[in-house]
Amino acid sequence: MKNCKVLFAIMAVIVMIAAIGAPAMAEDKVKVTIWHTFTDNQQAYLVGAAEAFNGIQDKYEVVVESQPYSGFTSTVSTAVRSGDGPDIIFNYASEAASYVDDGLVADLSQYIYGDDGIEGFETCLAEGVMNGEVDGFSDGAIHYLPAYTTGPILFYNKTMLDELGIAVPTTWEEVEAACRTIKAEKGIPGLGFDSLTDVIQMLIMEEGCGYIDVENKCVTFGTEGMEAKIQWMADMANEGLFQIAASVDHFSTDFNSGSVAMYIGSCAGYPYIKPDGFDFGMAAMPAQTWYPSWNRGPIVFYYGDDARAEGAYEFVKYFISAEVNLGWVVAVNALSPYAWTQALPEYQEYVSGDGAGIQALNAVGAHLDIAGSLPAVTGASTVRNEIVNALKNVVNNGMSVKEAWDACVANCNAALQGN
Repeated sequence: MKNCKVLFAIMAVIVMIAAIGAPAMAEDKVKVTIWHTFTDNQQAYLVGAAEAFNGIQDKYEVVVESQPYSGFTSTVSTAVRSGDGPDIIFNYASEAASYVDDGLVADLSQYIYGDDGIEGFETCLAEGVMNGEVDGFSDGAIHYLPAYTTGPILFYNKTMLDELGIAVPTTWEEVEAACRTIKAEKGIPGLGFDSLTDVIQMLIMEEGCGYIDVENKCVTFGTEGMEAKIQWMADMANEGLFQIAASVDHFSTDFNSGSVAMYIGSCAGYPYIKPDGFDFGMAAMPAQTWYPSWNRGPIVFYYGDDARAEGAYEFVKYFISAEVNLGWVVAVNALSPYAWTQALPEYQEYVSGDGAGIQALNAVGAHLDIAGSLPAVTGASTVRNEIVNALKNVVNNGMSVKEAWDACVANCNAALQGN
């Protein structure tokens, strides 16, 4: 209830600002376009924020356009490279890195540290986020800013686990044991993965082999230990204990229908959990030494038009300001990465609540002490894709683990080296 009150209050402010009325449209007003895949409260808040921004200045017009979730990043890439894409999308630093070498992302540094920049920016983010992501691009510029922090958690069928006498698993050994019991007794997979990429990245980091050697532009996980972990995941999938692909875009549909007993997905996904005849719970996912927290936010593209780039930056600056950012993280059910938002009394009230949303955030918070970021260098997005493709090639295409993992490493290295 507290969370709802906070969101309603902030939405009221946004509506009030927008109600002031946009200035008369000028023919030379610079248009800034946002493409997104958000739904429900998130979409409504983003649209409201754009309308409010349009109402407090007369130089830019921000237009928000919803896009299909499936194939979104490919659609964006094609459009950007043809010069017909959006000015802003919301994604990860690794996605922004894939456009750096081609000069297709704007240099936000010049604005952030300029005369009308962002006061206190140098200390507004945790060191790992600032150095590992925001300041981590190969050209030394800033092309992305985080807008919210989420992370993967474990959603579980509480009714089923209670019936089978299974405790909520906290280690991968316990996950395997639980999945075997669930499969034997109920005939369904025990666990699904909304973000298979992040789970494999976590296993890589927990293996201790490292991820990307930035200086030498190569990955460091081509080890027998990682091959063994991929073999284990493939065996679990082939035995029907793991389900590695959802029947639709997200595992909430499979989970709600009871066709999978547990899944690892974003804490922001809890509003979509509507179980068909059972109770559910949320808990921290199995993580021992490293946790893949997610810092997602606006990426600003560049089309050789400085006015568009500056307009996109001005909206981003507005969107990450304390009060507006607070409304956004409440709408998304996320944590704020910004010190100025965290300092607001309303934010403290929000994170101290006791509703289902806060339970989900607490499941993220349980691992923030071991949270880490990975290098956002050119090719990092390809690395994310290739590690998943390797597992799918073993499970779906009959490749051996060695063959699939060797190909993964080779493709990753080629991408990191710009080939």
